[in-house]
Amino acid sequence: MGEGVAAGPEGLREMFPVLLLVLLAQGVLAQRVRRPYFCAEGDECYSFITICRDSEYETRAYEPSVWIGSVVYPNEERYRAIDRLRDYFNQKNQPGIQIEKTVPQVTRYQYLDRKPIATVVYMMLPRRFQRNPPLPTNTMVFLTQFPALTMFVKTTRSWLTSLLPHAQELLEDLLRQSEAFIADRFYIAEYSGPLTILNRHNEIWYLSSGYPLCASRYSRWS
Repeated sequence: MGEGVAAGPEGLREMFPVLLLVLLAQGVLAQRVRRPYFCAEGDECYSFITICRDSEYETRAYEPSVWIGSVVYPNEERYRAIDRLRDYFNQKNQPGIQIEKTVPQVTRYQYLDRKPIATVVYMMLPRRFQRNPPLPTNTMVFLTQFPALTMFVKTTRSWLTSLLPHAQELLEDLLRQSEAFIADRFYIAEYSGPLTILNRHNEIWYLSSGYPLCASRYSRWS
């Protein structure tokens, strides 16, 4: 490598996955020592690093992780799926152990006839269970592996009933920026429970499907 020569756009694109893995490992370790304030309602938090941020949204990289999930069935309220996951954490698993609470609680929404519909709810397993998770006893609950993910994130203090308009705002922001992302679904990440009044923090996520454009504008990658 020649001294004093910055990586060009193509070289940056090739270097990005390696740099991301290094920074993600460093960021995950840092968050385990000093967690973000909005993780206060859980014993453990989904770890990430911020790749870049602007006034409209943040681009983050998340570590691979294991989650428990339950489908929100047609004609069923979302809370039914949440209750099934809470039961799993409250000893309804094999071998019948209590599992520490994690945040955020994540709900996947998909657009059906242009209307967002809750389809699956997820809760992350604590680190001590990532390699050997307890098995669910309810057939409506399943284990799933999230790979390393890049997300576009919009933060809000809103309650769930007010989050859906923010999802539309983020969708429009990403389209305007010509980001590569999966547009037919989004995720609501709830860090704050419905009874929390002060310092609320919830998020809307869209999953990146390519190279985040904003990374090339920052010298940290060169």
